[in-house]
Amino acid sequence: MPGPTLNPSPGILGFRLANPMRIARLVGYVLLSVAALYFVGSAWKYASAFPSVEWNGRIAAIFAAVIAVYLTMCMMSAFAWHLWLKAVREPSRATLAVVLWLLSQFAKYVPGSIAHHIARVALARRHGLGTAGVVVTIGLEQSWALTAGVVVAITSLAIAGPALVAGMALPSVPTILAVTAVALLLPSAGIWLIGERRPAFMNRWLGPAQIAHPGFGTLTACLLIYSANFFISGWILDLLARQVFGAADNHVLLATGVYAVAWVAGLVTLVAPGGIGVREAVLLAGLTPAYGAGTALGVAVAFRVVTLLGDGLGFLAGFLAEKRLARG
Repeated sequence: MPGPTLNPSPGILGFRLANPMRIARLVGYVLLSVAALYFVGSAWKYASAFPSVEWNGRIAAIFAAVIAVYLTMCMMSAFAWHLWLKAVREPSRATLAVVLWLLSQFAKYVPGSIAHHIARVALARRHGLGTAGVVVTIGLEQSWALTAGVVVAITSLAIAGPALVAGMALPSVPTILAVTAVALLLPSAGIWLIGERRPAFMNRWLGPAQIAHPGFGTLTACLLIYSANFFISGWILDLLARQVFGAADNHVLLATGVYAVAWVAGLVTLVAPGGIGVREAVLLAGLTPAYGAGTALGVAVAFRVVTLLGDGLGFLAGFLAEKRLARG
């Protein structure tokens, strides 16, 4: 008879694996609740200061143009994903990458901030892309976008001037550096583990599949694309403030830096679907010194409307295009 087997206790392992996730989820819910309460409370407080908007053809044209610019930003991010896929030697085509990226993004509004990544992996597999390669590229995408956000936030807010930034509760420099280091090191470690340069003895545990390492050109191009999207977002916020809500002065750099901080905050608060609540709270707090509370509130809400409509149109376009690709 075979001897008894020693199986680890599933309860202990389950606690060890699940406990950090439960703590992270709990922290996320706390952050989301605080941000939501802050935004709702501030919205109630400053509702009387909300600037009057005369809805006409000009305002409609501004919103249509802004949504078109937002969709262009989405396609830029999708093209960056195509560059990541090519760098790890996945058989990607630019059109396919853009379609799959647009189609999967609407799932980011599902709580947990992971559904759109799962959807992209599933769609990519249906079109012949490897799961390992797609997962690695999503990790690279998120880490380099986070890095771009941190760099753009620091640069823009430093140039915008201390007078406007003084009242903002920004993360400390060590916190910023720690987040950036983690964002860069984790995907890099993952690529090394499943990449071509790992020690041969690790094939026993990880299997024979190996991923190519992205080159300097790809890293630079993607970082520039993500940085450009942050600056475009800042331009959109300033445009809405001036052309829709009547703000007198131009504060593009401040708006860019505040948006970068808001985007990073929404990204790391995993339970906030699409960063809803968290990003609006940061935008309201950060834009108020420049535009006033009422205009900042209007801009935060208007930008969320733009992104919702843009993501919806992107999903519709991706859905129709993916059907054609599947038939072809």
